[in-house]
Parts: sequence; C-alpha cells; structure tokens
Amino acid sequence: MKILIILFIAIYASEALLSKSVVTEEWNSFKKSHGRQFNNFREEQYRKMVFQKKLQEIEDHNERYRRGLETYEIGVNQFTDYTEEEMMPYTHGLELPLEMPEPLINITSTYFLDVKAPTALPSSFDWRSRGVVTPVKNQGSCGSCWAFSTTGALESHYKIRYRSTVTLSEQQLVDCVRNAQGCRGGWMNNAFTYIARNGGINYDRDYPYQAKDGPCRYRSGKPRVTIRGYAYLTVANENMLKQMVATRGPISVAIDAGGNFGGYRSGVYYNPSCSTSKFTHAVVIVGYGNENGMDYWLVKNSWGPDWGQNGYIKMARNRRNHCGIASKASYPVF
Repeated sequence: MKILIILFIAIYASEALLSKSVVTEEWNSFKKSHGRQFNNFREEQYRKMVFQKKLQEIEDHNERYRRGLETYEIGVNQFTDYTEEEMMPYTHGLELPLEMPEPLINITSTYFLDVKAPTALPSSFDWRSRGVVTPVKNQGSCGSCWAFSTTGALESHYKIRYRSTVTLSEQQLVDCVRNAQGCRGGWMNNAFTYIARNGGINYDRDYPYQAKDGPCRYRSGKPRVTIRGYAYLTVANENMLKQMVATRGPISVAIDAGGNFGGYRSGVYYNPSCSTSKFTHAVVIVGYGNENGMDYWLVKNSWGPDWGQNGYIKMARNRRNHCGIASKASYPVF
C-alpha cells in the first residue's frame, strides 16, 4: 500500500497531468504491444501505477525537449512498467575488478594508433555501413552487458580482419570467466583476457545464451575464435577514442546508465547528472557523428532491436567525457 501511495504522490507532483483516458489508452496499447498479462487485478493496478508515473515523466521530459531544454526524447518501451529495482540487471551489470588484467597494448598516445594526421579523420563514421557490425542482441534480465560488449566488439573485429561473420557465445563468458560474477556483473577486460588464456570462445550455436548463471561448458573441440589479448586506452581522451573507433573498429566501453537512460528514444543523449566515474553498464561504440550541431557517439546496446533507435543510442561526444564513455575503452587484439 505504501508503494502505491508514493507512486500516486509522484504522479500528481507533475506540472501537467495526463488525463485518465489518455493513460488508459496508452496502458492498453502497451499491454498489447509487449504481451503483458497479469495474475490478478491488484497486480495489474500496481503495474499500471508504475507505468502511469513513467508516462508522466516521459510527457514532462518531452515537453522540455519540444521547448529546446533537452537534447533527446524518451518514450514508452519494454521497460515502462519496470521499477528501478527491476531495471538494475539491465543498467547495472558491471563489476569493476579489484585488479585489472594486464593489457597486451597500453594506448597512452596517438603514437600507438599510427595516426599521422588526426585532423584527416572523417567527421562522421559508422562501421555498420561497412557491414562489420553484427545484429543487436538482447541480454534479458541477466546483468551480462559486459559479456555482450565483449562479443559485440570481438565479432566486429573478426569481420574486419577475416571478412567472415561469427556469432559468439555470451553464455560461455557468463559461466566461465572466473573473476566475474556472471549475471551479477563482470568486466570486458577480464572477458578478453579469459578468451586469450582459455584458447578461445565458442560460437553461440554451440553454447547458446540462457540469460542465467550455469556451469562452464566450454568445448575446445567446437569451432572457436581466439585472440592474443586486448588493447586499452589508459587516458580518458575523446579525441583518442575517436581515432580508435575510426582506425581500429568498434570499441567496448563502460558508461553510467542511470537516470532515464533506459527510456531513450531519439536525439543525442546528454544528461548533466551522468557520472564520469561511476560505471554501471557496458556497450559498444560503432561510430560517431553530429546531429543538429551536437557531436555524438553511435552506441550499440544489448537490450534488443526494439529499444532506442533500433537498439542503438546516440550519446553526447566532446562534452567532458559524458557518462565516462572514454574512461574504460578497450578492443580485442588478434
């Protein structure tokens, strides 16, 4: 009962309340679109209250967007009836290791990137247009973003190097990386190091994703992809990150995905309260560009193609390392 009262107060604290008919219409549409079914009336009423609160937040935010006070829109999606606690596996799947495994290459300056004229880099870049980015996947309610960031980068780098498409096993990483917590979090550098030391990572078809923790079932006799290690950007420098993206390939990064990140729909995501030192979620940068005068990073997420812009989000670039996006960047090395 207390939770319902809190939700009720939060809804009615908004400036311009949505009408009951609008809420009901949106709720019915949401249930149909996302296949929501409930065990009883009480459960549905609770979910509807959560949905109504978020719907009001969406309307308030987008009104500010229409007035030019926000740089991005948010909208109804698969998470609109989720509580903050239920969103945690999606937005808080990173577990920073006590000790970072040694990278094969420490990138401390542009010298390591062999970029002779950084100013000659294209003003915009998108690895998708070159056919090396694999389809957006869905991690489900397992906090395995770190595994998807690892495979997302590795699949693209494999395509760049060998001109062949592979779909790799996130479940192997969830089950087998010992210095990670599986669905309770992990880190990409640990995953890259595991793949190098283990002798490879299986294909998804041989070790399919289950979205839950399980025993390690790696099979060395099955097809696998091997690497020597990973390269790591040791300085939080967006210009160097841009060079990495343009000259090396898609990059695994860690970000703060708090606030209304989960509701992103379009525009360039810039949230002044986003932390540059608190890392909660792992994604893959596949490009960069400029939209309506705002520089952005083109970021591949792991919440399915129905989220954001076909599974992607444009995050503010050259805004003082927004959300810490340049602080923990790495990519696999063959």
